[in-house]
Amino acid sequence: MIYKLKMVFVSSVLLMLVGCVSPIPLAEQTPSPDYLPPNKILLTVNDQRTRVFDGKPDDFVGVAHGSFGIPFDWHVGTVLATEDGDKERNLAEFLEHRISTGLNSKGWDTEVVAIADPMDEGSITQTIQEKDAQKLLMINIHEWYFSINLNWVSAFNFDTDATVNIYETEDGKLFQKRIAGRDVIEEKADESPQNNILRAYRAQLVEIFSDPEVKDALLKM
Repeated sequence: MIYKLKMVFVSSVLLMLVGCVSPIPLAEQTPSPDYLPPNKILLTVNDQRTRVFDGKPDDFVGVAHGSFGIPFDWHVGTVLATEDGDKERNLAEFLEHRISTGLNSKGWDTEVVAIADPMDEGSITQTIQEKDAQKLLMINIHEWYFSINLNWVSAFNFDTDATVNIYETEDGKLFQKRIAGRDVIEEKADESPQNNILRAYRAQLVEIFSDPEVKDALLKM
């Protein structure tokens, strides 16, 4: 009986989450760099979160606190799905879709590929050659987690930790950098939690692609 009541509550919260305020358009969920690599870039996102290795599903994105502060898990399909196919995407696929959509809308030639890490550099450079690309951008997600309180509009923590790897055919691994931190996201009263989270996601992706070292490595000929 308690479980059923909890599920009814969660369902009601989710209806309020997505039903009261229209979701922001896809263009406002994606990074839009102001630079353009001269050749094709392959893209892959790998989920290396300890939470997932410890048993959380790969579409887990964070925790919401409802009545009496009781926490419950949120997932891509039930909270962040705004586009066709989102309900079937895990977090890595969700991020790949947003990144590739944003980059290609700015004129990039980007293709999503499935490449696990670790993988030997010989196989990676072979894939780059086979796809007629210049580089592979691999983003390994170690943390991508928020904890939000639904009882009032305030702020929520968004913790991220990702390693950016860039490979090319001639030198193998060209670049590696870890970008991590905690952002305190000030909620907007006229926005839904869904939109506040989607904007936080975009801000983190913008930070990655705005990093001067990432930019230089992607533009390097």
